[in-house]
Amino acid sequence: MEAAGTEEIPSIMGHNVEEDTYTLSSPLFEDLWSRPRMRRVFGDREMVAGWVRVEVALARAQATIGLIPPEEAEAIAAVGRNHVFDMAAMRAGVTATLHQLMPFINQFRDACPDEAGQYLHWGATTQDIIDTGAMLRSKEATQLIMEGLEQLEAALAALCEREASTVMAGRTHGQQALPITFGFKVANWLEEVRRGIARLEGMTDRVFVASIVGAVGTSAYMGSSGQDVARRVAADLELGWDPVSWQAARDRIGELLSSLILIGSSLGRIGHELAILQKTEISEVHEPHGPGQIGSSTMPQKRNPSIAEGVLSAALMLRAQAGLAMELMATEHERDDSRWQIDSRIVPEVFLLLDGQIGNLTYLLEGLEVDRERMRANIVDEIAGEPIMKLLASSLGRHNAHEILHECFMIAHDKRMPILNVLLSNPTVSEHLSEADLRGVMDPSSYLGVAVEVARNAARPRTVT
Repeated sequence: MEAAGTEEIPSIMGHNVEEDTYTLSSPLFEDLWSRPRMRRVFGDREMVAGWVRVEVALARAQATIGLIPPEEAEAIAAVGRNHVFDMAAMRAGVTATLHQLMPFINQFRDACPDEAGQYLHWGATTQDIIDTGAMLRSKEATQLIMEGLEQLEAALAALCEREASTVMAGRTHGQQALPITFGFKVANWLEEVRRGIARLEGMTDRVFVASIVGAVGTSAYMGSSGQDVARRVAADLELGWDPVSWQAARDRIGELLSSLILIGSSLGRIGHELAILQKTEISEVHEPHGPGQIGSSTMPQKRNPSIAEGVLSAALMLRAQAGLAMELMATEHERDDSRWQIDSRIVPEVFLLLDGQIGNLTYLLEGLEVDRERMRANIVDEIAGEPIMKLLASSLGRHNAHEILHECFMIAHDKRMPILNVLLSNPTVSEHLSEADLRGVMDPSSYLGVAVEVARNAARPRTVT
């Protein structure tokens, strides 16, 4: 029996409702977790376009050194430029053959004129085309991640500069410890993001490498010309080249995924802290709350930290992929399909989640509301424990001062008394420190160390070497 009303909804946002989807690709929810630009990179048509580029580059390289006729290579290139692949037929072919590439090769070959199709995929194996195509997409996707991180970096730097001297409580173990500035806290986030950018920059030449090596990596079908062909294909595609096959050595994929997951974990930490700072009892920052945004379907007062929580959720999902990222490296012999099949699922998902996470966090930070008065008001007098100890230590020595003050602070806690009153009633403390001394050192802005300087220095543009 058909559900009521379904005949009135033929499509949603251009998607055919007859096709089942899961959350990351759901027309309803995909924008919460990913962005269109990254979804395009990892769409099926872009995947096939990458395979076409590799096959054309292979034919062109082989023609250049005389392995196949130049006119046949040109015919293959012409088909690659102009042919519109039947994706539905390819899908049916994959299901029927249980082979990822043969339906594509068959369509490509059949579209080639005369004998050109016989020279298509000449000397290559399936993994050559799929791995090299995946490297093309991963390189493009990494560039998008870099651009997103640079925008995030700019948002953090602006916030760092703006709040460089905004005094707030520094917290350790969830409790107030010493005063800092909000800009100092942001500087910590900013530098972690910059280290993530540096990791991606440092791995580019090492990771994005073509693979044109044949069935077991020896290029036997192409004989002594195999490495020359592979080098030319790599140059044509603007990828790196390695004379030693990496079909079974998946550390390049492992490094790529590990770097991306590490960045996502860093951003998750930021999102988590921003969610904590929005708790009602703290309420020191507030994320953007756009027109029409709803916090709760039943409690109209709610303004939930939904974006920050989403950033953390993405980090949790990314970290869950870390084990698979290492597992895919445990291949057997010269190739092993059981691990290799993991690539096609985990790589797009990691890129999609991270890119969406970057976009959401950037939006949050660019519109973040900072309640400076609340930050200052939340600071408790007990936060002055160390500066008071430092002042008293000049007369009594550090360890004696620590012992006396610890007793005073525990009395204030147990009896719920203001710490200033307890200190003034202590004969040893009052003998050496006046009320004016204590009030002066209890001003949080008097004990910031290098917080403001660190924040302002960090806010300056990153030096690119």
